[in-house]
Amino acid sequence: MSDARNAAIVRRGSRAVRIRHGGPEVLATVLLVAIAIAVISPLIIPFLFVFKTQLEFAYHPWAWPRQFYWNNFVDSWKAVRIDQGLVNTLIVSLGAIVTTLPPAALAGYVFARYRTKATEIAFYAIMVGYFVPAQMVLIPLYKMEVALKLNDTLYGLFLPMAAFGIPFWTLIYRSFFKSLPGDLAEAARIDGAGHASTFFRIMLPLAQPATILALLLVFIGAWSDYLLSLILLSSQQRFTMQLRVASFLGAYGTDRMPRYAAAAIISAAPTIILYVIGHKKIIQGTIAGAPRE
Repeated sequence: MSDARNAAIVRRGSRAVRIRHGGPEVLATVLLVAIAIAVISPLIIPFLFVFKTQLEFAYHPWAWPRQFYWNNFVDSWKAVRIDQGLVNTLIVSLGAIVTTLPPAALAGYVFARYRTKATEIAFYAIMVGYFVPAQMVLIPLYKMEVALKLNDTLYGLFLPMAAFGIPFWTLIYRSFFKSLPGDLAEAARIDGAGHASTFFRIMLPLAQPATILALLLVFIGAWSDYLLSLILLSSQQRFTMQLRVASFLGAYGTDRMPRYAAAAIISAAPTIILYVIGHKKIIQGTIAGAPRE
């Protein structure tokens, strides 16, 4: 009976057939739409405020702007010192990339191609760090940075980011290198290539999808970080964008909401633009680097 029904569906497949969804499908669709609205609304709401004067916002906060008032961007740039915040955040993001990707790629290659009992133990020892949340080690991390005189420095911020990110990206690189044919490395060794030459000239270029994925997500994660910046930075001249925007809101509350919205949009713009440009690469890299055992 079910086979006949499936055959009928196949025969009708060449025509446009309206498919009626049942209750579970409708419920799932409504739930997904609600989740999408909840995720997108924080990105849309600031645009309702940013083009208003303070007086217009006070009387009509949720109405569409009567006219576009662009000076909020200029005012917030000066009030929040966005230029200095952008420079600090860029340094932290690039530092996180430089200190995360090379060791993760090298470790992933070693764990994928040189599998012994010792490397397996080392791999799972590194993976322990993946399951330790940052909130659990904030106090000892701060004490360690004070002892090493790394607190209130930008490199003292992106080094812990790298420490938290290396286990995950080691797993991704290991999975990706395991999916590559072993004959490539063997052929390179027959041609006289050493371990370093095989890795840098053959294997690492083939891992480009995983590298692009790591570049994008590490940059976005470091740019959007708030918790570690709040704990490890104390001087305003070293504040990242997230801290500067948060301190502006803490100082003025909702009294300067249009300026705050402008600062929030400027702060989020680089990561949104980067995601829009590279979202296909993120999807490709996620599929290619999905853990396989």
